[in-house]
Amino acid sequence: MRNAIIDQILLWLVLFISFVTMFLMVIDYYLVLKTKDRCDTLANYGVRMKALGRDDETIVIGLNNIKNSYFETITIDDLHCEEDSEDIDYQIVFEITTTFNNMFLSNGELIKSKTASFNEVSDSHIECSLILRVQ
Repeated sequence: MRNAIIDQILLWLVLFISFVTMFLMVIDYYLVLKTKDRCDTLANYGVRMKALGRDDETIVIGLNNIKNSYFETITIDDLHCEEDSEDIDYQIVFEITTTFNNMFLSNGELIKSKTASFNEVSDSHIECSLILRVQ
């Protein structure tokens, strides 16, 4: 009888630890998906504003307004845009990279989001990159 009680206690401990581990993994994956979604939103905003001809300072102000508190404040030095030519018809590629640290995924996991705005008229393009830092 005593061995059965010990076996039951060990079984319930293993089940409890397994449940807590799975629960924490689900929370971490949710945070990764939420961060990826926020990066996609920022990339969509950035490519849209660049396509409308907004300057980098205006884009950074808008990005700071829609980012969440997980990221540090974005400065004008964080946004790098390389223009191919002075042509008025161009394609825009906006890429955002951030690092996500948690206990279940490997530390330093990169999350990338890339959005493009195309036109069919010209081969000229603008490539913008933004590296978000975690607080």
